[in-house]
This record gives sequence, C-alpha cells and structure tokens, in this order.
Amino acid sequence: MQNQQHVSSTLNRLIIGTNRSFDLHGLWQSTSRTLSNLDFEHQHEIQRVERSRTDLMLKMQIVENLQRRHRERRQPYVMLIAELQKHLSSAVSDDLQAAG
Repeated sequence: MQNQQHVSSTLNRLIIGTNRSFDLHGLWQSTSRTLSNLDFEHQHEIQRVERSRTDLMLKMQIVENLQRRHRERRQPYVMLIAELQKHLSSAVSDDLQAAG
C-alpha cells in the first residue's frame, strides 16, 4: 500500500510539475509495453528451464525463483499502470464535463 501511495504521489508531482502537456496515454502505452516485454522474457526463461536436462527438483527450484523474481520485477509497472488508468479516467471525465 505504501508503494502504491509513493507511485501516486510521484506521478502527481510529475504531471503537475511539468510546464508542457504531459502525455499520460503515451506513458501508459510505454509502461504496458515494458510489462509485456517482461512477461514475454519470463515465459521464455520458464520454457528454457522446462526443456533443459536439469534434475526435476532443481528445475522446480529454478522455476520458483524465476516466478518470484518476475513478480518483484513487474509489481512497480503494474502499480504504475493502475495509477495511470486512474489519471486517464479522471482526465477523460474532466474533458467530458468541460465539453458538456
């Protein structure tokens, strides 16, 4: 929860502190792409371990470590995407109110 608040606070400072328009959608796309790349890389690593001739117990340990590392690596991106979604939804709502 504290990390989520940190992401939210940092993102707010970034958006509010810029003198030019801030491309939330572009940042969301870039972050989503990074997350997809992490997931693809993780899946490739898992498949490589599964195809290896390594002992089954060792494979299980390696896969467990890869999964833990993957969760840790992707968590900040997932939190950022969630926060960006909130800001994008808010921006769309504000635009609709201004137009109406």
